[in-house]
Amino acid sequence: MSRVFMFSGQGSQYVGMCQDLYNEYDSVKALFHEASTILGYDTAKMMFHEEEKLNNTLYTQPLMFLMYASILEVLKEKGIQSEYSIGLSLGEYGALYDANCFDFKTGLKILEKRGLYMAEACTKTTGKMSAILGMEAEALLNVIHDVDGYSKIANYNTYGQLVISGEESTVLKVNEIALNNGAKRAIMLNTSGPFHTDLMRYASDRFSDYLKDIEIREPKKKILINTTGDFYQEDVKDNMVKQITSSVMFYQMIEKLLVEGVDTFIEIGPKKTLNSFVKKINRQVTILNIEDIGSLEKTLLKLEE
Repeated sequence: MSRVFMFSGQGSQYVGMCQDLYNEYDSVKALFHEASTILGYDTAKMMFHEEEKLNNTLYTQPLMFLMYASILEVLKEKGIQSEYSIGLSLGEYGALYDANCFDFKTGLKILEKRGLYMAEACTKTTGKMSAILGMEAEALLNVIHDVDGYSKIANYNTYGQLVISGEESTVLKVNEIALNNGAKRAIMLNTSGPFHTDLMRYASDRFSDYLKDIEIREPKKKILINTTGDFYQEDVKDNMVKQITSSVMFYQMIEKLLVEGVDTFIEIGPKKTLNSFVKKINRQVTILNIEDIGSLEKTLLKLEE
């Protein structure tokens, strides 16, 4: 059995996530306490009770990272590891942490800054994002090419489920033409900005400056990278900076893992969005998730078979 941990992306968060793990495991409580000291606010109160703040990218990013770290701590206690790690966008920081590229405190501080710079970048642009369903990448790229203005495929989630991002007027026009050319649906997303495009260059520049003084280690396990959809090769910091403006090649990472013979995919974090993506690519593999006590127990039972 060859396993990969997959870390959910931003947007899957919900109030109360991780609460039963917090109540059950002293090690998780200790991580929350440490995070509150580092960040300067009550992380448990915010994650369990304050929906508006949890959905503010300033807080979402470090709090999602806290959830990844909490679940990894529980899995460590259970003796559960994986050979590979990947993440979707923000989730890539769960993979980097799992691969020992930085410690818990450093990860929290990195995502506090990343969230701040991305929030600031969003005030400087009016871009939008939209999910295009039922159209493959090549056809959508042709539509984008034919529309004046700036937009791009920001997320290659799974077959027939892509996300475009760019100038608002351009995204709306691509939606219209895509629907007229076979797309089943075009859904405007409730995001604060045009993520994974050059319109977020302000954030990547600020982030690059910040990372110059941060120690980042080479990964200690096999990870795949959003910016290429392939195995990590070199320069973690460079990939972290590029990821803010680059497309997320998620289904390409899954295809690589399948070629490698990975047969067990375990999503770590809120909801089961990545599981649904993997199912569209290959239903023969084992697909599990961990977000609470119930899903943890189901996954542990399955891994014991």
